[in-house]
Order: sequence, then structure tokens, then C-alpha cells
Amino acid sequence: MKRVLYLTIIASMALLSCKESAPKLTQGIWRASLMTQDSVEIPFVFEVRMAENDTIFDIITGDYRYEVKDIKVTDDSLFVNMPLFSSSFKILLTKNGMQGNLIRSAYTMPFKAESNNSARFKEVHSIKGVAAGRWQITLGEKELIGEFEENEDRVTGSFLSPSGDYRFFEGVVNKDGKLMMSCFDGGFIRLFVADIDGDTLRNIKMHSGFSTVEEGTGFRNESAALPDAYSVTGLKKGYTSLGFTFPDTDGNPVSLSDERFKDKITVVQISGSWCPNCLDESRFLMEMLEKYSAHMEVICLSFERSDDFETAKKEAMKLVNVAGITYPVLITGHTPANVKVALPELDNFRAFPTSLIIDKKGKVRKIHSGFTGPGTGVHYRNFVTEFTSFVDSLIAE
Repeated sequence: MKRVLYLTIIASMALLSCKESAPKLTQGIWRASLMTQDSVEIPFVFEVRMAENDTIFDIITGDYRYEVKDIKVTDDSLFVNMPLFSSSFKILLTKNGMQGNLIRSAYTMPFKAESNNSARFKEVHSIKGVAAGRWQITLGEKELIGEFEENEDRVTGSFLSPSGDYRFFEGVVNKDGKLMMSCFDGGFIRLFVADIDGDTLRNIKMHSGFSTVEEGTGFRNESAALPDAYSVTGLKKGYTSLGFTFPDTDGNPVSLSDERFKDKITVVQISGSWCPNCLDESRFLMEMLEKYSAHMEVICLSFERSDDFETAKKEAMKLVNVAGITYPVLITGHTPANVKVALPELDNFRAFPTSLIIDKKGKVRKIHSGFTGPGTGVHYRNFVTEFTSFVDSLIAE
């Protein structure tokens, strides 16, 4: 009997010891990385914090924070659903940090993280003053503009393309002059590396997602510019306006001829919740709607990857919630490949998002293809100035 009691006590102590030593999620800064098919690390940094009883991740790139709230903590496991872009994490807490997978519809990427580490790259920003500025970059058949800024310990910036920018990047120039910058927001997963040789970028590689690698070259060009975003998409000959009727998220039909849009400037946004640049544009349009609340309306035409109303509505509402959209979001019932079917008046549709600025008489005055977001610095500021100036002129008519 004594022996049985002794063994029971020992077993209980062992179980208690295991329970007490189980790894716990700690608040603070974590360094994370995603592994590509070629075993290349794409690093990023996030902060774990608590708000009341909820666990929150803030993904940090430069001054930009992307908040993730849908997190379930179960014993030593985490289940993290990204707000947009159909991405999720399954994570196991370990003695050394976290390990698991990022799961997307097309692929899965190995994930790991360590706490109390804010260094995105293992190498520090050693050579300063060589990356800042504007770079003209060729990746295969793609022509990009790299716009970078520097401070004492990092390089930040983005890449611009005719269809939109690559959002927020952060990185360093190591002691050998290699520029390394990464981006992760659940939608874009990218690592850019290049050797800086004076005013030339050599041995460029852009890793995207699990398996894509593009190689190229670049050079410093402070006057580099993309094609005019207002000249890409137009209306077909004979058209000066749009005519459509689509249901909003409550199933109510909405048309440009509705009373609320009469004698107002209206921006029609062609968008989708799967599109990272659409998030940035939606936030911008909310700012403009607040600024011009007496004179402007916005309508979002949502093109989701499903043509089923309920499925498309569910996806569209994710963007509504993340961006804080208060303007009507219409479920077109068309997938991104069928914009021309939904809007047959358009000529040469090229990019998500695309926005049409319509005057008080219902005439389409400008069409902007793509979006240059806040990650592009001066390009974004110039866009905002140009947009507000044009709206002011339409109000004055």
C-alpha cells in the first residue's frame, strides 16, 4: 500500500512538473521567418500583446502595423487567421519559440519564430547612405521603381509597378553592401536582395511566396517614372458614363442613378478582398469620404474569387471590417477575370484596384489604374495632392 501511494505521489509530481514546464505565449517582440521551397528565409517581425482577454499580433514593417485579432490559444497551440487574403497559421509553442506553417490555398510555408528579438535580419545595417533614393529595376519583363529611405538602423520603402505597389518593405545593407528587404502582410510575402555597386544594383533576386524567384538588374535613376496611371484604362468609344445595378451586402439593388448619388461626385472603386493594394485604397477613400462628406460618394464593386453571393459577401465583408468601410459595397457576382463582363463600357482594364471618378452630371472624368499606397512615400503624397486637387475642381464646377 505504501509503495502504491509512493508511486502515485511520484506520478502526480511528474504530471504537475510537465504542466508547469509547458511553453507559454509571451508578450513582446518576436522575430519570425517563412521558408521558401529553396530554403530561403523571408523574415518579418511581430508583437504579441493582450487587449483585455484577447491575444493580438501586430505585424510590424517600419512604422506600419497590421493588426491580427482572430487568434485561438489552446494549451501549447495557436491558430491564427489573417484578416484578409485567405491565409492562416497553425503554430506549436516550443521551448525555443514557435514553429508551424502558414497555410494558403495554393501552398504551405514552414514558419518559425523566437521571442525578444526585433532584428528582422540577422545582419545589421552596416553601410549607410547607399540605398536611399529611386532605382529603376528590371525583373524579367517587369519594370519596377524602387523607392527607398534610410535611417540609422534600417532601410524602408516599396516597389512600384503599373498595377500597384508592393506595399511595405524593411531591411538593411550588410557589411558587404548587400541590400536585403522583406515584406509580409498575409497577402504579399516577398524578399528582395541585391548587391549595391555604386549606382548599380547587381544580382537582384525577388523571392515571392513559396516558390517564385525573379532575377534582374537595376540602376539609380531619380527621374524614373511609370506610365501615367490615368491613361491606362478608358471607356469604349461612344460611352461617357457607367450603367450598372448590383446588390449590396444586404441584397438591396444599388445603381448610380439612385437619389443619393445625384449632384454628387462619385468614385466607383473596382476592388476585391484578395487584393492588398485594395486595402490601402479603401483606407484612402475613407479618408477622402470624410474630407468631402458633403460633396462625394464612393461605391465599391467587389469582384471576389467566387461568383456565389453568400461566399463573395463573406469575403468582401473581411475588407469592409479591416478597412472600416462605410460606403456601399456591391457584390457583382463576377470573379476578377470577368470585370469586362460586369462593366462592358470599360476599355483596356488592367489592374485591381481601378477607380473611376464621376462628376456631378454622371460623366466619367478620370479612371485611375492601380494604386500607389503609403508605402511608396513621396509617390503616395503626390497622388493624394493630385486627387484632392481634381476633386476640388469638380466641386467648383
